[in-house]
Amino acid sequence: MSQPASATPAERSGTPLLAVGLLAMIAVLWGFNWPIMKVGLAEIPPWVFRAGASIVSCAGLFAISAFNGHSLRVPPGAWRQLIVGGLLNITLFNVFVAYGITLMDAGRAGIIAYTMPLWATVIGTVVLKERLSGRAVAGLVVGLVGMALLFSVDAAALGNSTLGPLLILGGAVSWGAGTVVIKHARLSMPVTVAVGWQHLIGVIPIAIVAVAWDWQNIGTVTVGPLLSLAYNMLITGIICYWAYFTVVAMLPVVASTVGTLMVPVIGVFANQLMFGVTPHLVDYTALACVAVAVFLVVVRPRRRR
Repeated sequence: MSQPASATPAERSGTPLLAVGLLAMIAVLWGFNWPIMKVGLAEIPPWVFRAGASIVSCAGLFAISAFNGHSLRVPPGAWRQLIVGGLLNITLFNVFVAYGITLMDAGRAGIIAYTMPLWATVIGTVVLKERLSGRAVAGLVVGLVGMALLFSVDAAALGNSTLGPLLILGGAVSWGAGTVVIKHARLSMPVTVAVGWQHLIGVIPIAIVAVAWDWQNIGTVTVGPLLSLAYNMLITGIICYWAYFTVVAMLPVVASTVGTLMVPVIGVFANQLMFGVTPHLVDYTALACVAVAVFLVVVRPRRRR
């Protein structure tokens, strides 16, 4: 999963059309998942929802890895990073998001979640003792302005409650921390295998809580929430993860990260389409802030020779 020092074919010959197509597919499928997930969580308890989705996703990723001839063996010394990454990227992220999205607008939840690169940069700076550049500081400030706008709007709408946005923000920070752990682990295993193991490790505590407690909270579940669960099992958990890490392998990390910025954009309009929630000026402003912030953080200007 580590990036080679030499230029990749994508860097030498431009962006492959396949990568562009996969990024467009990811934007649509992951973007629509925010309102779709809200539909499922209306009737399926959060721990049960996430346990079912991650178990099937794990099986699917392992199946893809085996089909491609990859060994599922974990190299010596990689277990600690996989365990920490699984708990951060799967357990905490999914639980925070599952509860947070039930308390706020799905489109705004997507915007907050995709501040992940900001937090990954900050956490990476602290862990690796690197100095923040002026661009990174500016990006962080702009991103926090966008978050403040969304927090103020949701607090007013929910009677001064910011729990929903705080939970989604916690998920974004957890995702960012998990990204730093995996990025700097320099794992020698294929990315689909590594993500499959993270799903398996991360779903264990979720499944324990689901079986021990949350299962009894299931009531009548209609077709819509069941389809939402199936979408998270098959589309977002397998196809989107496979597509995303395929793009990561084809493009520089910066390009693949910036390419996902279309996800919250699609999420805002998908929320409007599914729930009739018309985006306001504050939503567009916050979305622009997040896009600018992540761009400043992850895109570095070329050095002049």
